[in-house]
Amino acid sequence: MIHKLTGDIATELQECSPDELRFECYDLLNKNEPLPQLDDETIAIIGMPAYVGKIPLPGMRAIRQLHGNGAMAFATVSFGSRTYGNALYELRHFIEEQGFKVVGAGAFSVRYGSGLVKRRSSGIRVDSTSLAEFGKAASAKAKRLAGCDVEGLRIRPAPLEVSGKMPVHRVSRLSPKAAEIAQGVLQKICIIRQDSEWYL
Repeated sequence: MIHKLTGDIATELQECSPDELRFECYDLLNKNEPLPQLDDETIAIIGMPAYVGKIPLPGMRAIRQLHGNGAMAFATVSFGSRTYGNALYELRHFIEEQGFKVVGAGAFSVRYGSGLVKRRSSGIRVDSTSLAEFGKAASAKAKRLAGCDVEGLRIRPAPLEVSGKMPVHRVSRLSPKAAEIAQGVLQKICIIRQDSEWYL
């Protein structure tokens, strides 16, 4: 999902750039991969899966290794259950703490073809229509905000408002099997079905 979104935004921005734009994707959980060096000329698209409406703890620790140095950022989460809860709000908060200027955020629903989460993405379907619309709107906003070479004359974005609150993370003392059963019960009793949505 992030690879496609990054490619779409880079293609849109290439039209107004005299230089060749390049984009790279990083797996923040891969300890063997060096972290990217970012600055205020970088546009970062940072994505995480939402689990039970929260950012997973390993993802939170990985984000704390990044240093935005004023880079423009778009926060995205994917969710496969009925709602993404507070995950998008939480991700935006952590990204801003690391020195990024968050100018957009989106939550995109994901469906699994067989109903089971697989390690391979062959059975995964993303809300591609909403993802494409977000990519176009995000690149348009990036063009507006980066439209001047003089830093003092660049448009300063208004603070991004994302609904939600900071969730509390508790380390489960349940066995993995008991946690899986509890998660299944929680999803069945939750009657909210949320579609993809985004903020710019």
